[in-house]
Amino acid sequence: MGFGGGGVSKLTAHTHNETLAGDGGQLSQALTDMNGVTLYSEITDNSAAVAVNTAAIAVNTAAIAAIGEVPSGAVIIWTNSIASIPAGYTFYQDIQSNNSQLTENDNRQIFNGQPRTEIGQQFNTGSESIGKRPTKVTWYMFSSGSPTGSAFAYITDSSGVARETSSTTLDVSTLPTGAVNSIAVEFTFAGTTTIAASDMIVIKYTGGDNSNTVDVATSNSAAVANEILRLYTGTWANVTGEAAAYTVAWDFAYILKS
Repeated sequence: MGFGGGGVSKLTAHTHNETLAGDGGQLSQALTDMNGVTLYSEITDNSAAVAVNTAAIAVNTAAIAAIGEVPSGAVIIWTNSIASIPAGYTFYQDIQSNNSQLTENDNRQIFNGQPRTEIGQQFNTGSESIGKRPTKVTWYMFSSGSPTGSAFAYITDSSGVARETSSTTLDVSTLPTGAVNSIAVEFTFAGTTTIAASDMIVIKYTGGDNSNTVDVATSNSAAVANEILRLYTGTWANVTGEAAAYTVAWDFAYILKS
């Protein structure tokens, strides 16, 4: 654009409105230049994207509205905290499922006077127990001789540090003797500890001696995928190819629309 004439030469603000005197004509789409690039070529038509986003907003708005239209009596699986339950819902939990290994063809003894006073079953990534909150853990046990005292059950981390202790204990003198008389011993938990990868269920007995032992049923032929039997011998040691006989039960939690 050229400017000429006498006097002070100064470019005033203008809008390229051809109806105004001295304001210049309409800009040419093909010739308007910005740093060597035709300005018009930089303009993008995004009307299609706007249309897609507008449709998505409509769908999400409808979905959000539908949340408030859950009919009375509807049951919704609930995995969040109790504190975050929305108004108008009632919380329930019932024992719904479990993970177990029930083959018994071997056993491991625990007692005072030998390194092994604890037995654990560890749940690694992929185990069905990961992410669950146990309410009951069952071990299959018997005794040799006449042990006395109590056995305790825990949920622990991979180092054996207790994350939760069972609210029930076992009077080991009540155990039957002999492997053929193995019984299911159930330990109760609060259902507030979520099992994470590498956590364990553990049974512990520090009484007795080598003639009076607590015997925990195991299997030497039924190893469980993504799990491993572990023994405490001053430190925790893995036993490959074997598994404890156990059952872990957890609650199925849900909320009911009032």
